[in-house]
Amino acid sequence: MNRRTGMAGLALAAGLLAGAPAGAQMMYPGGYGGYGMSRWGADPGAGYMAGLGAYARDKGVYQVEKAKADAINLQTMIKWNQALRVRQAQLRADKAKEDARRDAERETRVEVREARDGTTLNNLLMQILDSDPGAAHAGRTATPLSEAAIREIPFEWDSEAISLCLDQMTGDGPVPSPLADDRYAADRAAVKEAVDAAVAEDLKGAVAPATLDRVRAATSKLRADFAAHASELDPGYLDAKDYLTTLDGLSRLLGDPSMKALLERLEAGQERTVGDLIAFMNSFNLRFGPATTERQVEIYERLIPALAAIRDAAVAARTTQPAPADPDGAALRAAASAAFKGMDWKELDAHAKSR
Repeated sequence: MNRRTGMAGLALAAGLLAGAPAGAQMMYPGGYGGYGMSRWGADPGAGYMAGLGAYARDKGVYQVEKAKADAINLQTMIKWNQALRVRQAQLRADKAKEDARRDAERETRVEVREARDGTTLNNLLMQILDSDPGAAHAGRTATPLSEAAIREIPFEWDSEAISLCLDQMTGDGPVPSPLADDRYAADRAAVKEAVDAAVAEDLKGAVAPATLDRVRAATSKLRADFAAHASELDPGYLDAKDYLTTLDGLSRLLGDPSMKALLERLEAGQERTVGDLIAFMNSFNLRFGPATTERQVEIYERLIPALAAIRDAAVAARTTQPAPADPDGAALRAAASAAFKGMDWKELDAHAKSR
């Protein structure tokens, strides 16, 4: 190769070498997108780091945007929950208000009903007699009450406790030993059957006169058979006699006709008082029955505040402790036995004839 040919080859190689960076510069003028990537083709390490920076920047932008979105979602949920709780609270308040209104209406209806059916007056009467058992003070109340008003009150016998006491006395429990004899088995069964019928009627309303007659007839039959066969020297005779006396006496209390006689005496035109009414109802075991006429409703409406005032005075003046509860009726049975203990049957019969 001659000298001229060799110089031409060197010039061509130099031109090619010089053209390489010029070509790269034309492809990536001033870097790529402003991210400092113009040296990718010149320095692989620098290009790699530049790429990581771009990735990190993109990731940072994403995280900021996501945080903003999350914040928006969080605030939205907070507002939703607040609105939900406020609405729930309002609905509960509205329901409570509606329930209170319905309760008030119900209480009003109950008050009206109880004022008409005698419940309010009977409760007041019981509270008066609980604080003043003998009606000693309440009976002196001078609030006037006409005899016509007293006659129009629909009285009822308050006899459920008595009929239930009879039911317990004639139940499956033990009886005094002389009466447990087989010779009285039929009589005991007849008394039990009659008392069962009376209890069933009493729980629904009043005991029919025919049912009362059955109770008294069965009781009298058992008493007569015992008197015919028993001896005063028999063990347990007095217990059996007191038992029969109590049974007979309670059966008579299921329907006491003395009320009619007393009401007839009111025709004399004497002025009466609320105190007389309370004493009368206490003496004859009466309660206020349901009012069935507007006149009776009017009388009840006048009596309620009068008895309420007497109740308040009786409670304030009370000097004794309330009687203990009697959940099983044992106290009533004991009191009944004590009340009739030692009473002669002739006295009971004479008392019945005088009515």
